[in-house]
Amino acid sequence: MSAAWVAWWMVWLACAVTASAQVVVTKGPTKRSIALSGFRGDATWAAQVADVLRNDLRISGHFTVTPSAQAELIQSGAVRVEGNQLVVDCTVTVAASKQVALSKAYTGSVQDWRRVVHRISDDIVSTITGQPGIAQTRIAFVWVREGVKELAVMDYDGHNVRQLTHDKSLSVRPRWSPDGRRLIYTSYVNRFPDVVEADLITGTRRIVASFPGLNSGAAYSPDGQHIALTLSKDGNPELYVMSVAGSGLLRLTNTRAEESSPVWSPDGQQIAYVSAAGGSPQIWVIGRNGGEARRLTVSPSYNTEPDWSRPPPNGELPPMIAMTSRVGGRFRIGLYDWGAREVRLLETGAGDAQDASWAPNGRHLVFAKVQGWRSRLYLLDALSGEQVELPAIDGSATEPAWGPLIAAGRGSS
Repeated sequence: MSAAWVAWWMVWLACAVTASAQVVVTKGPTKRSIALSGFRGDATWAAQVADVLRNDLRISGHFTVTPSAQAELIQSGAVRVEGNQLVVDCTVTVAASKQVALSKAYTGSVQDWRRVVHRISDDIVSTITGQPGIAQTRIAFVWVREGVKELAVMDYDGHNVRQLTHDKSLSVRPRWSPDGRRLIYTSYVNRFPDVVEADLITGTRRIVASFPGLNSGAAYSPDGQHIALTLSKDGNPELYVMSVAGSGLLRLTNTRAEESSPVWSPDGQQIAYVSAAGGSPQIWVIGRNGGEARRLTVSPSYNTEPDWSRPPPNGELPPMIAMTSRVGGRFRIGLYDWGAREVRLLETGAGDAQDASWAPNGRHLVFAKVQGWRSRLYLLDALSGEQVELPAIDGSATEPAWGPLIAAGRGSS
């Protein structure tokens, strides 16, 4: 058991006064100090590349950028443009031993230059820490403007926003396929809710579920072969599983309450979901093939929108279920503590925080925060408590979904 894991759970236990106790997250493992010497070459490109790299390393949570005299690691490099290609040379050296930890040339189109830098950041993170970087991942979200909700995708740091749907209707609750190629979501373009799958490479879409009544809240299984979703074709909104192709429909629940928002466990053997079977919306868990459902949350009295994390490979954090919890009329981000069987609330500042989604590293979260009737997206490091506000867009951004690592950076290096 790692020291970081023990320190984390000591924080949990220190907060175990009530089920709705606020999480006070201490700083995690010691960060590595790195000096960014910048990049030689074209001054304009060098400055832009250095700025994005600095931001990536800061968000990663693994590094502190310091002057060279105090740094454990020294970065240096050069930038040049060859035709329509940006070429970035990057070297990271251990200051004390002068040993080269990383030396590599990265190439990509000038139009996609930010993703070139994200690849550099991820390589630095993985080389120095042994952990996967998240800079090449993407986030899907619902873009709200003038009463219309469309799907959009952006880089993890809020840049390169691309609108996916143009239905002038309601497209909600996007969820990524494990291969990062597809999104599944609920569409109201035909007035009644259908489950639709969009291929991000070809731009094609197909209706996955269009049974009579409600079709909503679909999520891919970890192997990408099945989806869990809510259907009301038999009367009451219940939880079902079926193949992505549409066959093998299996009903999991049979209650008088409404079931919604299914999410799979990392091993694909369980599904967490929302049900008011106990009187108020709470998080429940059931096996992928059905069986007896188990209620997880009791307090706070309102918990919805679960998202199940994959534990980081180095054991920094245990697997957790994030959720939206309502406390005192305010929405907060809660984490389910499996040991104490209670919900701990994260401190996210003023405003209503909701719709949290885990990064594939099991450490970072993206969530929506509503202030002044406008919703914006934020990143949160669950280990350190550090929060990053993503760039504002026209309108509101809600219902974020963090994409998988495998969706990262298609391109040469």
